[in-house]
Amino acid sequence: IDAVDMESAAVAACCIDEAVRNVVAVGGDPDHCAILDNFCWGNCEDPAKLGALVRAAEGCRDAARKLGVPFISGKDSLNNEFVTDKGDRIAIPGTLLISSLAIVEDVSRCVTMDLKQPGNLLYLLGRTAPALGGSHYFRLLGFVGNRVPEVDFTLARRTYQALHRAIGKGLVRSAHDCSEGGLAVALAEMAFAGGWGAAVSLAEVARSARLTAADELLFSESPSRL
Repeated sequence: IDAVDMESAAVAACCIDEAVRNVVAVGGDPDHCAILDNFCWGNCEDPAKLGALVRAAEGCRDAARKLGVPFISGKDSLNNEFVTDKGDRIAIPGTLLISSLAIVEDVSRCVTMDLKQPGNLLYLLGRTAPALGGSHYFRLLGFVGNRVPEVDFTLARRTYQALHRAIGKGLVRSAHDCSEGGLAVALAEMAFAGGWGAAVSLAEVARSARLTAADELLFSESPSRL
């Protein structure tokens, strides 16, 4: 139960980090941002499920405080389980939805994710770590992984504030978050949306010392990156 509980806290923090990152990517102010939660869970009389729910709530609390984003509302849908005619118990996996909203001072400065034109430079903000546990890449390979992505809240806030300043100055033409599928999927989505290709150098990616493999660089789901 303890391992599941701690993973729940880390995953909840990643949910909040991604929600904030999405509004920042289009021009929202990370210092004037608010969030809402929606917990969908199984039978809370099950100690394991209740423990995971409590840890997820604590992860939400800690992430909201450290990122400076208050909860303004929320809801829950608990005990989403039923027993079949054969006596089999079926439960949904614990699921957390975080919605975010932020102030945009000048809507004309908002940006979209599509690549705009050849010659524009691409920058990856944030540090990539070997965070493939629970990733879409591992799921496709049939792996699980034992390293859950963890948020560096200090780095996240600095990154989001810096990007917001750059967007406000009109220095950014496109922005997109790296989330499910990692860098490779984020690049592909930007290319599809804009109708342009991209030439990238993995050697230039800021990374932790432990990360060397190309597939980790491409598909790691480290949080707080754009």
